Amino acid sequence: MFQEKRAVGIMGGTFNPIHVGHIQIAIAAYKQFHLPEILIMPSGNPSSYKDTHALASANHRCNMIYLAIKNYPYMKLSTLEIDRRGKTFTSDTLEQLKPFYDTIYFIIGADSLFALETWHKAAYVMSHCHFLAANRNQYKRQELFNRIDYLKATYHAKIDLIETKEYPFSSTDIRDRVSKNKSIDKMVGAEVERYIKDNTLYHL
Repeated sequence: MFQEKRAVGIMGGTFNPIHVGHIQIAIAAYKQFHLPEILIMPSGNPSSYKDTHALASANHRCNMIYLAIKNYPYMKLSTLEIDRRGKTFTSDTLEQLKPFYDTIYFIIGADSLFALETWHKAAYVMSHCHFLAANRNQYKRQELFNRIDYLKATYHAKIDLIETKEYPFSSTDIRDRVSKNKSIDKMVGAEVERYIKDNTLYHL
């Protein structure tokens, strides 16, 4: 029987841990680009992650994602990359998903626009998804527009910017605060903070 394809948003990353900045970017992408659903997709064995000793287990990261997104019915946890053995490459993920979706919107931070050419099978990646990039005031808008124009001209990439407010912290900052027994409630939400404490994650 014919099955209608559809659009999907993908937010990938280590989510070590997931935080309110991730959630707000996903909400903004959902609202601004009318995405029917967004798959929150933690990396299994991320190819570019350097601080591997600080990486919580896939099970812990998935549990924290579940707690963070459970009140957003259009966000779903996907273990596609965790279940796949070997290094995590976006090109492999897109190849697995393309039979099921007409359009794949890949949600990234604007800093990734300046690294896309170094990604595994970069040309393939840029021809098989539509990037939605969240700036968070890291770059001047003209600098971003120049980069987007270059990627469009060189790779025929499809890229739009997500309008979202600045979140002046990262997962690294959160792990550092945990190791110093400082509160992270406003950064990750009460349930994720409790999960981190109950499972003694990110302590030195």
